[in-house]
Amino acid sequence: MSYSTINLQPTFKPIDNLFLDRLRHFDDGGGQYRSQNLPKFYDYDRVDSETDHFDLKVWRVPDDKNGKTARPLFKDIDFDKIDWEDAHKGNMYGPSWKTFWFKIDWRIPEDWLLKKNDIYFEFNCDCEGLIYLRKGVPLQAFSGGGRAIFNLTDDLKIAGNQRFYLEIACNGMFGNGDQGVPDENRYFRLNSCDLVLPDVEARRLHLDYWEITDLARELDHGATKFQAALIATQIMEAFDPNDRKSVLKCRKLAQQILGPDIDSDEVYHQNPLNRIDVYGVGNCHIDTAWLWPFAETRRKIVRSWTTQLKLAEEYPEYIFVASQMQQFKWLKQDHPDVLKRIKEKFTTNQFLPIGGSWVENDTNMPGGESLIRQFLLGQKWLIDEFGAPSTVFWLPDTFGYSSQIPQICQQSGIAKFLTQKLSWNNINSFPLSTFNWKALDGSQVLVHMPPANTYTAEANFGDVVRSLVQHKNLRDVPTGLLLFGEGDGGGGPKEEMLEKLRRCRGIANTTGAIPSLHLGKTVEDFYENVLERSNHGANLPTWTGEIYLEFHRGTYTTQANVKKWMRFSEIKMHDLELLATFLSVTSDYKYPSKEIHDLWEDIALCQFHDVLPGSCIGMVYYEEVFPMLQKVMKTLDSLTEKALKHMNQSKDTEICALNTLPWQRVDLIELKENELPATTLNDEIAVVTENDIKKFAYCTKLERVLSKNDLKFPASIKKLHNDVYLLSNNLLEAKITKNGVLKSLYDVKNDREIIDTTKTKQSLGFGNQFVLFDDEPLTYPAWDTEIYNLNTFRFLEEGEVVSVVSNALESKIVVTHTISESSSIETTISLKGATGEGDTDEDNYLKFSCNVKWHEFYKFLKVQFPVTIYTPQFALYETQFGVTQRPTHWNTTWDIAKFEVCHHKFMDLSEHNYGVSILNSSKYGAAIHGNLMRLSLLRSAKAPDDKADMGEHHFEYAIYPHKGPLNAGVVKTAHNFNYKLLPHLGDSKKQKSLLDTLTLTGDESLVLSSIKRAEHDSDVNIYENIESNSKDTKAIVARVYESLGGSSKGKLHFKGIKVLKVLKTNAMEDDGEELDVVDNSVAIKLRGFEIATYKIIIRA
Repeated sequence: MSYSTINLQPTFKPIDNLFLDRLRHFDDGGGQYRSQNLPKFYDYDRVDSETDHFDLKVWRVPDDKNGKTARPLFKDIDFDKIDWEDAHKGNMYGPSWKTFWFKIDWRIPEDWLLKKNDIYFEFNCDCEGLIYLRKGVPLQAFSGGGRAIFNLTDDLKIAGNQRFYLEIACNGMFGNGDQGVPDENRYFRLNSCDLVLPDVEARRLHLDYWEITDLARELDHGATKFQAALIATQIMEAFDPNDRKSVLKCRKLAQQILGPDIDSDEVYHQNPLNRIDVYGVGNCHIDTAWLWPFAETRRKIVRSWTTQLKLAEEYPEYIFVASQMQQFKWLKQDHPDVLKRIKEKFTTNQFLPIGGSWVENDTNMPGGESLIRQFLLGQKWLIDEFGAPSTVFWLPDTFGYSSQIPQICQQSGIAKFLTQKLSWNNINSFPLSTFNWKALDGSQVLVHMPPANTYTAEANFGDVVRSLVQHKNLRDVPTGLLLFGEGDGGGGPKEEMLEKLRRCRGIANTTGAIPSLHLGKTVEDFYENVLERSNHGANLPTWTGEIYLEFHRGTYTTQANVKKWMRFSEIKMHDLELLATFLSVTSDYKYPSKEIHDLWEDIALCQFHDVLPGSCIGMVYYEEVFPMLQKVMKTLDSLTEKALKHMNQSKDTEICALNTLPWQRVDLIELKENELPATTLNDEIAVVTENDIKKFAYCTKLERVLSKNDLKFPASIKKLHNDVYLLSNNLLEAKITKNGVLKSLYDVKNDREIIDTTKTKQSLGFGNQFVLFDDEPLTYPAWDTEIYNLNTFRFLEEGEVVSVVSNALESKIVVTHTISESSSIETTISLKGATGEGDTDEDNYLKFSCNVKWHEFYKFLKVQFPVTIYTPQFALYETQFGVTQRPTHWNTTWDIAKFEVCHHKFMDLSEHNYGVSILNSSKYGAAIHGNLMRLSLLRSAKAPDDKADMGEHHFEYAIYPHKGPLNAGVVKTAHNFNYKLLPHLGDSKKQKSLLDTLTLTGDESLVLSSIKRAEHDSDVNIYENIESNSKDTKAIVARVYESLGGSSKGKLHFKGIKVLKVLKTNAMEDDGEELDVVDNSVAIKLRGFEIATYKIIIRA
């Protein structure tokens, strides 16, 4: 056909926006043109539960004996003894959280079976559900409209009656609400319970068309964008609503854009571009608790992962990863058959455990040893169950990243890290996607933050494109990782996601217009590709130190009790492990390994990144976490008491105090008066009596309680003029007004005034000044606090002195403040007497003990100290195994973003010759700007838990002035403030002999932070598939870290044990370098901020 010389009917140029808008009509299932377009042909036939093809029954699971929702496992139900009721479409099921089981008998129409076609079971109750075979095999989850189709496997496409059971939970994928109190009266409607004979080709055309029209709408420019619009238009015009066969013609047209291979994994075997731009990996982020309790998470796990196993059978290219070994353990307990199926897919690289940690934990607030134990628990579980540890730390969703995480990862056998939460920054955009992250000590890990800025991608066209074009440093390694699948509440990828991704790859193969996405490669493959293309990471940019999330800053303070009890649990565990270790290697005491392991699992569980930060619904705390942590602490106390009794004998009546820290100290201890034999007391002993409690000062160097004569600097308090009280021990002098604020804190020895009395907008010129801020963030009340509320506050004044006690051992003043009609604070300000012994740490600080009644509405309580330290541009905050430096100024937006930060036991503001530290026993939020030091105390957010922090609180903090900059004395004093001496009646010689088993000497900045037994000792090992060490040996594991940032030397000394050899290991306790044992000691050297682990192998 030649070019026509005459134009009889001119052709118009399509109006692009009109034609694009019209494209939506073709697959709009709810539009007014449905009967004229593709949705007309989605099904050949359908029968529902109201027909003779179904017999549908239901049973509501009764609540437990406490009236709480019961969640029985399939294996625990006798289905033959249930009194079933009829069920119908349109019925409502609830209320919230309740459990129902459906008994479903269906009969597939016989003519369907002749067609060799897919058959679907469609179930939609707008809530979560799981269908089981009659014998109890879970098949697939349902989640309302998001996942309502179960594609029958061939073995289920049979004639006759078939019985299934289907459990539903009366909650959505995201629980039952997040605005204070979940909706307790939510009901769910049974919308569909149907068998469907689908037109598979019509449904595939829907997916073809979806991706082609996305290409037409979302591609920025170029010919492919308009060619896609043209093909989509041609498909619409080729479609005949009266001819089902026209669907095949339309699919043929789609191949011009998608290519011919999209109906199978063959599309991934074609790679005309000879490159992979985006690696796609399925995942299913399941918050271990958040808007639902742990108990519901256990069901989310089996629902989500069973579904992924089914997808892995249907899509050979599909790889799914799952983290959190706690969830795998729950699965093993509840559904061991499903774990067995997962292990089968593990061998084919389709279902891969990842992450290495026990849960996806918070990294801001857990102690350093806790972070190590997250990996020790997780990695050992992986080795025990799957034969190999993880090489990637998988933490897509957490609220900031501690500066020592890279070192802890390296110590745990992990060199790669994945996260994406930095995309939530609300002030600055984090500048990197693929980079090296360097810890305080210089250790590094390779980091990738998926450029699509999500771990729950819907696998849409735009997700694929964003996975490359949003990459922040494409000049380095232009490759991105796409994490797709429904998450947070679980679910994971769906069939349509995998189908869409096939089509995206088809587009790349055919047009080259979008990034080439690949499925079938693992996360490790992705990282290996990055390393290969970046000179093993050497060419990548480096980020050093903390990665601060500029969001969710309120999580350092919300739900104060979970934070306090976590700190207490960590400390009690430290003490028990040390005592139990020494006893088990020097006596017949049996190390309680199973109990300790189980307690660590509970502690690690409660460090999940919504639990410890305080961002769960109240149900999680009041019904699960608080009872769990209280039980942990009670059990630790009981085990410690048993260990002390094993050390002592009934005839031992000497007042002793076990010091679990590696330096000498003087500290107060308390004993009940009725526990003390009369012979132990005399008039010379320094003692304070409070009701039935006797309080003594114990000196670990002298191994006894102090006498009055030992107190060379006795404490006292007296009233001066103008209602000012002087609290003094002749080393520190504190002047306290009747309002309970510090008018002056004077360091007598160093001739320094500590409190700056200048009045400013932010300070009245007093220390220990309580400040009540408005706290109204833009979003996420439990999570967020915002900088604008730093301008809206009031000082708490009108204090009242209610009592004064002057005692040489400890003097104190008690002051009350009214916050509001329903809230108040009672503060005890105290100062101890001192001996003046230069080689014994005496903790010469001013202490504040607060009892608070707290019933506020969106308020934030802080306490502040304006100090006479003026020149530092940076303040130092303790973090795990070190300190983090942060600005005291507002020079840049990066500085401004850190208006509230996380710390541990102390924060410090120092000039070169003098400094001030604020110590605390259970608080994490803090800020130092200029010379103003603020400690965050309590919040009153109302969502997702409107009762968060309401009630009574007790906490302690102290101000500690010191000569010189931040030094080992501050580190020790902060430890002493938290780790109390353990009082008991015993024999001080036995106690000293026990504590001398392993000691540390050397540079003052070295801290012996943890002592435990080796995981694989024959009398300790709890794992089924990890071989135990020889019964002829035992091993002590000692953790030492350098706390201030300088290379240091020391020695570990051994006494009373036969040391065979000493190994420097990693945190996983894998054998490493052997050290020379000389005179029952080994010399050790540490880098600044290094965490070092030593295994001391002894004869059993």
